[in-house]
Amino acid sequence: MPDIPVDRFVPDPDPVASWKSWTEHLAPVFEAYPVPETHAGPSVGMRSYNLGSVLVGEVSAPAQRLERSARMVERQGVDHVLIQLYRSGTSTIRTDRSETRINPSDFVLYDLAQPVTISSSAVAATNILVPRGLLGARAGLVDSLHGHRFSVADDRVTQLFAAYLGDVVASCEDLTAQQAPGVAQAAASLCAAALPSPAGDVATTKRRTSLAIRAFIQDNLGVPELGPEMICARFGLSRATLYRQFAADDGVQSYIRNRRLAQAMRMLTDPAADGRPRISSVAYATGFWDEKTFSRAFRRRFGYLPRDAAAEQGAGPGQSRTSLLLGEWIQQLGW
Repeated sequence: MPDIPVDRFVPDPDPVASWKSWTEHLAPVFEAYPVPETHAGPSVGMRSYNLGSVLVGEVSAPAQRLERSARMVERQGVDHVLIQLYRSGTSTIRTDRSETRINPSDFVLYDLAQPVTISSSAVAATNILVPRGLLGARAGLVDSLHGHRFSVADDRVTQLFAAYLGDVVASCEDLTAQQAPGVAQAAASLCAAALPSPAGDVATTKRRTSLAIRAFIQDNLGVPELGPEMICARFGLSRATLYRQFAADDGVQSYIRNRRLAQAMRMLTDPAADGRPRISSVAYATGFWDEKTFSRAFRRRFGYLPRDAAAEQGAGPGQSRTSLLLGEWIQQLGW
């Protein structure tokens, strides 16, 4: 047995049962739907390795349609980046800003804090899941690169990243627990170096300002006074300019509230926490003035009270243990 924790999907001989198990296995990341070409036969499989700070692995997926809905994004509250290197197959990636075709030897980047829809043929790919914070100074690019394609043919660093990622996955069965942190850090560093830089035009400058504002909001979620006045003063913006930045998010106040509630969900469902945190502590830590206001906003967003969050995030009646394991790993990254 390898020292590195591994999670495997093995198909069922019955294609119908195999498809059901497959959808359960993907549930921590995507909702999977069949298409006419779907066949969850013996070629379907998935391996994921937990290196502590990142997850790596490979997948052979059937033709399918995948969705990461706004509801799923809000419910999970994770802030990670999934990058896939396609070895075979094709996909069409749709976000609220773009539609992109992914071919073999292409990388595709998913910001798991944003919705996405993927329509794909049977695909074989190598994966890495990285907490946004591990990308360092390049983390600010993630929002604008959601659903973006970059190719192994683009530059030498991208080629190095592809080669290293493949070697890491191939070596995970032989790595020791002591070796894993260094290997994971190197993978995250190469991943950051390989991210493409957007073109330096006016639109990109505006986008970078938007990213800076969003980073400022994330860093100050626990400050009750966080709002338009505080942000405008920090960035020298007019209220009209700020409101335009968040028009697609139903306004800056709505964006702040949703980020606070996502952070609260992470705190309430953290599997590594020593006991359930006090509701009042979570409320104050996420910038709410009092527990009653927090509980009302939380229930409006998620449909249940904060005290019930851990139970609601648990396994449903048909959820597999493997999907639970993968979901726990994803939630634990970055804590």
